[in-house]
Amino acid sequence: MGSRHNTMVTVAAALAALALAAPAPAAAPSIEEVMSRLGYTAEQREALKAGKIVTTDIERARGDQLIAAAGMRLPVDIGTLFDNVAKGSGLEADPGIAAIGTLDPDPGAADWENLRFTEQDRREAEKLLAYRGGDDFNLHGDETEALRDRLKSVSPRAPDMLDKVSVAYRDLLAGRFAAYRKSGLAGIVPYQRGGDSLHPAKELGAVADQTEPFLTEFFPEFWTAFSSFPASQTPGAVNKFYWIKRAVEGRPCFILVHEMIAGGDSHVLLTRREFFVGHTYESLQVVALALPADDGVAVFYVNAAFTEQITGFFSGVAESVGQGRMKDDLAAYFTAVKQQQAD
Repeated sequence: MGSRHNTMVTVAAALAALALAAPAPAAAPSIEEVMSRLGYTAEQREALKAGKIVTTDIERARGDQLIAAAGMRLPVDIGTLFDNVAKGSGLEADPGIAAIGTLDPDPGAADWENLRFTEQDRREAEKLLAYRGGDDFNLHGDETEALRDRLKSVSPRAPDMLDKVSVAYRDLLAGRFAAYRKSGLAGIVPYQRGGDSLHPAKELGAVADQTEPFLTEFFPEFWTAFSSFPASQTPGAVNKFYWIKRAVEGRPCFILVHEMIAGGDSHVLLTRREFFVGHTYESLQVVALALPADDGVAVFYVNAAFTEQITGFFSGVAESVGQGRMKDDLAAYFTAVKQQQAD
């Protein structure tokens, strides 16, 4: 998978390991139950109780998946945590995010105006200006053609080149967002990377399948809202949408994010779905669960990302390196969240 990818930091993927479902009780699981399902050893359980950040590998559902879990304790009450999560504080704590914007369900131009290529991004904008297909960007063929037609008269040396490329790319993302808001996973068109078609909707559906046993057992209404989005939404689930900009493989990358949040006195539950990613990897999904503990809350993340870059002849090496980096990034993210709570 390449560098330390802040790409994984976003926490992105599915309490996927929490499988082995039984008939659904109405109560949230215990901390011990969650640790058991995540496969925590006795040593890891003691480390978590002692205040350490604990990461662990999770069994992959597909060969192109990277997936890991992390847990920690925070000295905050469950109600305050829910308020912070609903305000997007989890994304704000991510040190890899260079810019972020909140998207209304029906966003206007003002929601997108800060999504732009800056002077520091000039090489990336020039690359997009010259793009005619290939491996550099995640775009459908129709999007590539529309971008080419729109920018065909723009010179890379034009004073307004950055603005024109930014607006054209912004409009592509606005189209992607509108299709997702209308149809959910069914509205995500494939990427055409070189001669391959990549299907983030199928990847995100695979992660949802991993989460289904756990969510249907403990949080059946949330599962219905999550799996059927945008249909069958429950009043107890809050939907939030963002665009974010982060560095991925040393390049600026714009990403569209959907969070679904539910909570109460017994838990905070969050899913975070990166349903469009500008390049390098295809998608990322997080499911996070926080439960009350004696000294605050215990927080568990499972983060799953998909990338074709771990398949092929060297997939064994890439998998181990990618998994290690994902766990490192989860630990770094959790460290930033703990610091945010302390400030």
